[in-house]
Amino acid sequence: MNPLDLFFKKYAYKFDKGYPDMGNEKDVLLLESLLSELGLDIKLNELTVDPLYQNKGVFNPFYEIDPTIDKQVRDILNDKNIPFSNIIYRAVDKAENEPILSTKGTQPFELYTDLETPLNIFIKIAKKEAIKHYGQKTRKDSTASSNINEFLSLYFLIHPEFKSVEDIMDKQGGTGVLTGEGNEVSYSQLIGLLEKDESAKRDIHIGYKNAIALKSDLKGKSYKNLYWTPRAKPANINPKNPSDIILELEDGNFIGYSNKIASGEDKTPKFNTNIIAFFSELGGSQPEDIKVLIDNAWNKAAKEVPSSASNAKKAISDFDISKEEFSETTSRRAFANLAIQFQLDDLEFYSKDFYHPFRNNLITSFSKYLESPVNLKYFLNTISVITYGTKILDETPCPYKLLIGSENGGSIIKEVSENKALRDVVNVDSIEDIKSIQNSYNGSSQSFNVNYQLNIGNETKDITIPVTVRTRSAGGWGGKNPFISSSGVKID
Repeated sequence: MNPLDLFFKKYAYKFDKGYPDMGNEKDVLLLESLLSELGLDIKLNELTVDPLYQNKGVFNPFYEIDPTIDKQVRDILNDKNIPFSNIIYRAVDKAENEPILSTKGTQPFELYTDLETPLNIFIKIAKKEAIKHYGQKTRKDSTASSNINEFLSLYFLIHPEFKSVEDIMDKQGGTGVLTGEGNEVSYSQLIGLLEKDESAKRDIHIGYKNAIALKSDLKGKSYKNLYWTPRAKPANINPKNPSDIILELEDGNFIGYSNKIASGEDKTPKFNTNIIAFFSELGGSQPEDIKVLIDNAWNKAAKEVPSSASNAKKAISDFDISKEEFSETTSRRAFANLAIQFQLDDLEFYSKDFYHPFRNNLITSFSKYLESPVNLKYFLNTISVITYGTKILDETPCPYKLLIGSENGGSIIKEVSENKALRDVVNVDSIEDIKSIQNSYNGSSQSFNVNYQLNIGNETKDITIPVTVRTRSAGGWGGKNPFISSSGVKID
């Protein structure tokens, strides 16, 4: 049974009609997440199609659609003797007239000859048939660059005879590299990764240099299997193991490498997730505390909207943030409607006139929240679980190293997984171990520092953990659950 058949057999019941509606964005997102559970990294529709779509505070509901459908539309207009000089397509909530063309999709578009001139003519197509935002560069996969240099670090161990990109593009069959689930990655999948990467030439060369460093690090040891592991890990290796690539040696042991395109010291304890997911990792009362901080930050920003901005003030006063889910995306439509009212008063909802005050309020209260030793211990222990995981039954050991890629010079490998000091920074057993908490925030940026002292061995070390709080939603701020991240721990 192929993976998609297996998917539908296992998950079809989760969709209202037995199978997903590919014109329904929620179904598409659910389908992508469920496919990921099966180890299939398939993006069915990376484009955000929304009548209220905006980018950097500017609304852009206009789209370019599949050329075949665009030709059909133009042919229909010509047959009906409807004059037009150009056609662009605006996403709308509903078609005001009977569509002149209707595919199996559910998304209506209105035809425009330019950004200001509607034809009052509509079509209805699938969202996936919109191929790009009009006038904007197509967004490529944000992980494509790391995917390429990670994968090729292994590929070039097997195929060191690399000559050109075209040499890879012309190949067929299997590459010899396995996913963490044990499936061989095909050349067609590799080509798909290369086509998504905006810096493919650079990343191919980094992968090649990485392979040379790996061969040297093996010191003549032979390997049995090579695993590319951005998701699953093989052989019951802890899923929290930071390794992007794992080698199974002929003697049965495993060794992993965490790939970076950077230099400097390892700062392994780090995190990249939304704030509610982060604070839900260990349970307790902290998740509810953070939810209160978020709603309070919103309400404080709402009070700061000037009364002279009558449209914005009324809209934000009538809006109850407590009724919105703690999600990164589910409030997209509600926020867009607020943004329209802000624009009527020449205010920028998505930046300086609301989002920035909300974010700054949240960071201010969040940084103060972490000045409590109890809350800071919870925060640090969560980083430990996210980074290192908890030991699982019959876990397979897999020590890992840092693989620092370089396009021009040689790649470097550093020992890191047994760095006890880095683990001790976040593996705090008692609040008595935490001293002199002095968090710093300037009140206006999207980052702040967690600062504290910790006894490591016979020494007291000053610890700094930079934390960034921001939105990462494609198409703009779409929910009240900000994304938090850290570049890693610094031990002074």
